[in-house]
Amino acid sequence: MLYGLTLPYAAARLIVVTPALLFWSLLPLAITLALYVYVIAALQAWVLGHVNAHLAAWGWDPGGWTAWAVALGSRILLILAGALTFTFASTVVASPFNDILAARAEPLATPPMSPVAQHGIAAQARLIWIDLVKTVAATIAGFAAILFSLVPLLNVGTAVAVCLLVCFQYTSYPQTRRQERLGRGLRFLLRHAWACTGFGAAITVLYAIPFVSSVALPVAVVGGTLLVARASAGSTLPRLR
Repeated sequence: MLYGLTLPYAAARLIVVTPALLFWSLLPLAITLALYVYVIAALQAWVLGHVNAHLAAWGWDPGGWTAWAVALGSRILLILAGALTFTFASTVVASPFNDILAARAEPLATPPMSPVAQHGIAAQARLIWIDLVKTVAATIAGFAAILFSLVPLLNVGTAVAVCLLVCFQYTSYPQTRRQERLGRGLRFLLRHAWACTGFGAAITVLYAIPFVSSVALPVAVVGGTLLVARASAGSTLPRLR
């Protein structure tokens, strides 16, 4: 389990020292930040426009302290709303880049994973289908875990199941690229249950920390790739050096 718990640190260290991984990790965050700056500025202008119009209609000075107070309050509310939703939005924006990030991390893993070339529409459609099946299965399992968490004495088992689901989500990138189906992905979790539980627990904790959760996604993607690469070398997952 210690290997899985410390794997996010190894992934973060690899991202920082590898320009390609750092680029593909920061690009979604930069895109999300640019979108938020644009959206917040547009909403702020929209709010001020309506406020000034109403103040002018009521005979108040649009440049007075009332307009200033409304402008300040709306800006604070928009910034707070942006802070609360930034992690979710950055996750959505990063989705198309996650597979690229995992593919770039594969040759840097220990041992390195050989690249897999996918040619043709049929191969791409097959990958999309495998990924869709895994996503649906993980979603159903997640709802089941929430329901079982309400049952006394099953809380510990539910917590382990959630950690395994988190791990499953991020180990699926290199597995799906090699057209490994749902059954093989589940057998991977069971075969390396301790390491997968530790990795899932560490990522879950990172997601629970404000602001840190925004940069946890690339760490999770690279960490899941490192985990699959190390497991492919044998059934034993040693501690990190």
